[in-house]
Amino acid sequence: MQAKKTVALLSVASIVLLAACGSDEDTTAPAGTDAGSETTDAAVTTDGATTDGAGVCPEKLVIQTDWFPELEHGGTYQLIGPDGTADKDSLSYSGPVQAAYAVGGLAELEIRAVGDKANSAVLLDGDADMAYITISDVIKDSAAVDMVAIAKTLDLDPQMIMWDPEQNDIQSPEDIAASGAKVLHFPGTSYIDYMIANGIMTEDQSAPSYDGSDAAWVADGGNFFQQGFATNEVYKYENEIQWKDGAAAPVGFYTVGDLGFDNYPATITMMKDREAELTDCLKLLVPAMQQAWIDYLADPKPITDKMIEINETYDGFWFLSEGLNAAGIELIESGGFAENSPDGTYCSFDEEKVQNLYDILAPIYDEQGTEIAASIDGVFTNEYCADAPGR
Repeated sequence: MQAKKTVALLSVASIVLLAACGSDEDTTAPAGTDAGSETTDAAVTTDGATTDGAGVCPEKLVIQTDWFPELEHGGTYQLIGPDGTADKDSLSYSGPVQAAYAVGGLAELEIRAVGDKANSAVLLDGDADMAYITISDVIKDSAAVDMVAIAKTLDLDPQMIMWDPEQNDIQSPEDIAASGAKVLHFPGTSYIDYMIANGIMTEDQSAPSYDGSDAAWVADGGNFFQQGFATNEVYKYENEIQWKDGAAAPVGFYTVGDLGFDNYPATITMMKDREAELTDCLKLLVPAMQQAWIDYLADPKPITDKMIEINETYDGFWFLSEGLNAAGIELIESGGFAENSPDGTYCSFDEEKVQNLYDILAPIYDEQGTEIAASIDGVFTNEYCADAPGR
């Protein structure tokens, strides 16, 4: 591979416009400033306490998600459970960590919805301890931001490209390029880079002005392609959003996996220096976090119902419903989006899968002049998954 020419300016796949909801002002104290946030070198007991009685975890942690509350985030919201507090101004949900997951002295959690900058920048600026970032975007930013993915959320990526089958006859991914229709997407999205590089769409079709709402689709009658989540927007457009002749209507879609882009979505990612500070904590916390995912997937409705309420509190354009959540969970299970990892845990990354993704992306970013890490070493770690449970 030839020498890279520039360093990436933080992927903006997680940047979204919040003009329709909430406040851009962040009044929350920076992550890591709470009492008890320093780790200790004392020996750790099985309940996460040290021999001198101090906890190895901060009393409070902040997790930045990549969107408004949705069922694909459920395992993280499970850590608090349905009795937390939603705040419209900060777009956050916070509360005591449920007893089953309160290891190492961790007592409180704050879960933030999308902000006005990329999640890699959120970590870099110290605004959160952990953030959801797809493994492909961790790779894309790997030379610019010293971060590491420490655990998965889902095993397969439900991100998709959708279309109106009456206006675009799509029989194979290559038909997207042949159609010539625009593809509406968030800017800086790695799988869009992949689609262009592999002839699935052309650069001329790229319309990086998506804001996550249905406004453009409804206004134009769905005469273009649009990114979304197979576990969310498909149900909305087919059952709830009146976009075609005053009614909901069927849509076609390919997940990014269908397009040959086998990605880990929304991985739990940290700055490496913060990870090093919390190593003893993470050995206890990551298995507990993954147990929360298993518990959520076994009984999702308390959390998915709560997320309906949280979005109503946030009072923006994003909404959920019981029907949507039920259909999305069914697709997650039937489509294998939430399977165990090859080692039997619901936690670890498959090295071969990450390597394959790196091998796809490396020549694309080399051609673009975007510098990425020389290998997948340091892009992810399975260190904290050793004691994680499986489904």
